[in-house]
Amino acid sequence: MKQLLDHFSWKPSDTLLSLGCGSAWWEVNLLLHRPCRDIILVDPNTQILSMEAVQESIDYFEKKLSLTFSTQVQIYHSPLAQVPIADQSVDGLFVFNAWHELAPIEEILPALKRIIKPGGWILLEEELSVDLRRIHEGCAQELYFQEEIDRQMASIDFQLSQKLVKEKQTFYLKYVNC
Repeated sequence: MKQLLDHFSWKPSDTLLSLGCGSAWWEVNLLLHRPCRDIILVDPNTQILSMEAVQESIDYFEKKLSLTFSTQVQIYHSPLAQVPIADQSVDGLFVFNAWHELAPIEEILPALKRIIKPGGWILLEEELSVDLRRIHEGCAQELYFQEEIDRQMASIDFQLSQKLVKEKQTFYLKYVNC
């Protein structure tokens, strides 16, 4: 997480969105270190994403870090294209180890283009296929090659602006809305 905080930033006035966020464990931890105004959490799994689960994460990290969580939280279980988010109202979007699970991508990409402000960004933390097509161990979905994600992002006028190695085949990829 330190690498993420050292290399990527957002403003306290920003509205951020996390897609496929699960119980928002990573988001709560990040936003305790660097708050934003609002975080919109989107995950279809009602068993994992709930206000109670988010509050448990907040309580845990507030106690562990002796910090106070100040970001406003909104939760949605709908597909992104159906979430009532105003056009160009999101400053940045996180997808932590979930891009390979998002479907149908042809519906998600236009929704991203619609809601993210000009100059806004998408930050993926994603395990990639590098030499050969690989399968994600946890969900059995095929992992993308970076070139495939680059083409998806280019189709909605987002360009790669930063790439960092997290682990051997896991990367942070930041795309900016041109």
